[in-house]
Amino acid sequence: MQSKVLDYISGENHHNWIIRVDYSPYALNQTRLIERNGINDQAVKRKYEEGVSIDGIESLDLDDAIWVEKTFAGYAVFVHISDVTEAVPTYTPLDIEALKRTTSIYRKEGVINMFPPLLSQNLLSLNENGEKLTLSMQIDLDENGQIYNFHVYESIFKNKKRYDYETFVDDFMNPESENHETLQLMYEIARKRRFLRKTEWASMDYDESDRQLFIWKKEEKIHSTNKNIPTTIIEEFMILANITSAILAVKHGYNSVFRLHKSCDERAFYHNAVWNHAGLALQNYTHFTSPIRRYSDIIVHRVLKLVHIRWEESPYSKEEIGDITKYINFSRTVIDILGNETDNELRGKKLIFKLKQNKGDCLNISDFTQSIRNTVGSGKKIPRVVVEEIVYDLENGEIGNWGWAIGVLLISGNEEIKKHLKKALLDDKKFTAKAVLALLNVTKIGLHDESYLFEIIEEEIGNEFSITVNFRGKELFKNFINYGKIEAKDAIGITRNKILERIVVHFCGK
Repeated sequence: MQSKVLDYISGENHHNWIIRVDYSPYALNQTRLIERNGINDQAVKRKYEEGVSIDGIESLDLDDAIWVEKTFAGYAVFVHISDVTEAVPTYTPLDIEALKRTTSIYRKEGVINMFPPLLSQNLLSLNENGEKLTLSMQIDLDENGQIYNFHVYESIFKNKKRYDYETFVDDFMNPESENHETLQLMYEIARKRRFLRKTEWASMDYDESDRQLFIWKKEEKIHSTNKNIPTTIIEEFMILANITSAILAVKHGYNSVFRLHKSCDERAFYHNAVWNHAGLALQNYTHFTSPIRRYSDIIVHRVLKLVHIRWEESPYSKEEIGDITKYINFSRTVIDILGNETDNELRGKKLIFKLKQNKGDCLNISDFTQSIRNTVGSGKKIPRVVVEEIVYDLENGEIGNWGWAIGVLLISGNEEIKKHLKKALLDDKKFTAKAVLALLNVTKIGLHDESYLFEIIEEEIGNEFSITVNFRGKELFKNFINYGKIEAKDAIGITRNKILERIVVHFCGK
């Protein structure tokens, strides 16, 4: 029997969904309902917790925070993770949206969030001084940093301080700062954990704690030993929480998502069965710490919260999780391949945002003049968000908005644009053939181009009228008509209509 997962993603263009910038109206509506009504918390009880978060200064989607305490036997490490699944029930529109995307994508041009920004950067984000629902893991360590006990529980968390790497170092180095002793203790624990992992032959170059999927080579921003301290703490604490969440799933035989890495010369991947993680030298491992940014973590959260804490029935069969992990693995490959296209979408998103700030929500093709010319001229794809604005204007806008763009849109390479352009020119006849040919005759891509894209030559010799169409300096085709018994004016009109149809069909298809 086909699982629900395949039902939800079947018939979709996976590539488009994975890197799509905008969100489904159903997901956006559910987000607005959460904003208006709050989260329907089903927990029997939640423990109040406080701590701090440590992220890059540019991070807005804060899904994890930490705290530590010295104990009689050693240390207590607390990892608090945004309780996304309490706000987003299984297979609701937001959950399906996240499933299709599988991850947030971080590019030089910006981020495509797995959840709408109102949710990921506000309602679910562990922002400073706000109280948010969390799923917490307390991990008890001995004096050497070895795990001897742990448990997961539901909590309400207040972020006392939102650290970036600079402000963390300031408080870490300043004995007068409020959190100085706690930050020092965090680093003491992280160093012991790192030493233990080295003795177990774990690769220190293999960072499975990374909470953000960067698909370009990140520029190194950490230039001093001091600034490596907060990244080391976060790496070790996130790995700790991931280890313990995997141990819980394995020990109790839960259907869950596991992170597998069979050998050090291959990429790690997700699976519904337990196997080792060669890079981290672990028998079992999973991802628990980033449910705002990774769909795999959402599955782990649901299983631990509903089955382990609330003693409810598992929300997933093993086959269902198998389908999810296959799709997540596939999506990562697509994201790597479509990195440049992702940049295009992010550029388009920025452009739309900026234009709407300056001009309001109603945009037309003329607002994208330079962007369209630059994109088409460089052989890149027009971003989907811009395509949608163009298509809307072709169908509903004033013809004066887009007459200049006919030649550029004909060669844009975007099938959706060309389909609507063909309808506007041939079916709806929004321009006369004479007007279109005149516009094509003055079409340039770049401002500094020496020649026009098209050259339309009309000749009248005796009783014969002909039109020659040159494209990029070469003859594309030629049409002529002999007047005979037809009035010259009608003959010219017929020829222009035929030549326009040939041009449009040539570039847009039949």
